[in-house]
Order: sequence, then C-alpha cells, then structure tokens
Amino acid sequence: MRSQSLENISGGKCIQRLLPFKKSILRTIDQLTFWARSSDGPKEWVLCGSALSSEDKYMLVKFADMCGATVCKFWKPNVTHVVATTDVKGACTRTMKVLMAILSGKWILTMDWVKACVAANGPVNEELYEISLDNYGRSGGPKAGRLRASTNAPKLFDGFKFYLVGDFMPAYKSDLLDLVEKAGGTIIQSEEQLVKQNHAAQGTQPSSLVVYNCDLSQGCTFEEESSILQQRLAEAEDLAKQICFHTVQHTWILESIAACKLVPFC
Repeated sequence: MRSQSLENISGGKCIQRLLPFKKSILRTIDQLTFWARSSDGPKEWVLCGSALSSEDKYMLVKFADMCGATVCKFWKPNVTHVVATTDVKGACTRTMKVLMAILSGKWILTMDWVKACVAANGPVNEELYEISLDNYGRSGGPKAGRLRASTNAPKLFDGFKFYLVGDFMPAYKSDLLDLVEKAGGTIIQSEEQLVKQNHAAQGTQPSSLVVYNCDLSQGCTFEEESSILQQRLAEAEDLAKQICFHTVQHTWILESIAACKLVPFC
C-alpha cells in the first residue's frame, strides 16, 4: 500500500511537470498555424499598447501568445507595433509611445488590427488599420514617420539646437529631451554651452531654439495664467536675443513630431 501510494504521488508529480511542456507544444503549434499563410514566414513582432483598456490589454497579450509576439509595457527601441485606443473620430491619444513610434517609423495601429488578425488566424495588412489622427487634431504623422524611416531621410530635428528654460516637471522635461534626441536634435545642457553658441553665432540662427513651458498648473485663474505665460515668454525672449536664438513654446516640439514635419513656430 505504501509503495502504491508513493507511485501515485510520483506519477502525479510527473504529470504536473509535463503540463507546462504540453502547453508549450500547443502554443508552438498555434504560432506555426498563424504564420502558415505568410509568404515571409514568421516575424518577430514586439507589441506595445497605448492608452488601452484592461480588456484590450488582455486581448493584446492573448494575441501575442497566439502569434509568438512579445508585449512591452513601456516603449523600447525594438517595438514593431504600437496598438492604440481610438475615439469615435478615429483619433488616438498623443502619448510618449505614439510620438516615439512616429520618430522610429513603427506601425501605430488600432485594436481592430489585432481583432482582424485573430479572426483570420494569420497576419493582416497593417496599412488598413494605421492610425492617422491624434486627439489634438494632427494628422498624417504615423505614415509620414514610416516613409521617412524607410527612405533613410534626415531626422526631423536634424541640425536643430534646443535649450529648455523655465519651470518643467523633471519627468516631463526628461521625456521632451528624449523626444528631441530621438528626432536628431542637439540638446544644449548648460549656460556655458549657451555662451559658446553666442560667440560662434553669426546673426539669428533659425534652427537654434530657446524652448519655454506653456503648460500651467491646475487651479490658476485666467489673470494668473496670462501673467505667468507673459513672464515665461519675456524671460525666454530675453535670453534668446542675447544668443541669437529663436523662442518657441514646448508644444512646438510635440506638434512637429505628431505631424512628422516642422510646423510654424508658436
């Protein structure tokens, strides 16, 4: 009786060890089936969700299991597809992930692409589900970003120099600088560098920018907002004149990246 009991226990443990292996085999079969009709064979997709609901996040993870993709919670350079929530107008929220994907020439797609792939049990043409509009009204950025990357065109801020002044939340400023750097811009870090730029300047430099923060904290009255913005602008313009730079609001960086083209200075 004792040996039989031990045998049963041992057998149970053996089955438990085999279960993960069985699941792995089934997952591999599912992935091979998914890519069976692809003329290019399996691809190493890296998916990243942007502003997704809990339900959509779950669906994205299940889809990744189905096709063998990796899901990233945060933006990484190896991301191949950003999958974003859209509103009734088809606009996605302008997130760091979306802006980095535009600069990197990666796909920015609706959840409908995921659903279409699941329904077809295979890869579906991404162009049919590419997002073209963001929640601030900028359009065409995702496609323009892909085309720029595919032709090895100069980066968006190639030749531009940026110096950020004034009150920025540290994390927000870090994100802005990451975007500028990804877009090929040069970041001026200190006043010492500014002095060197001033000595080297030959008249006003249209591609050298002093950037000030035009966002305000909640709770300000209209009069307070106006006063704060005027003060920030005056300080930025005073500095810009000394070193022959132009002055722009920080939103110029975001608007240009969202459109994947240089928009008029603001």
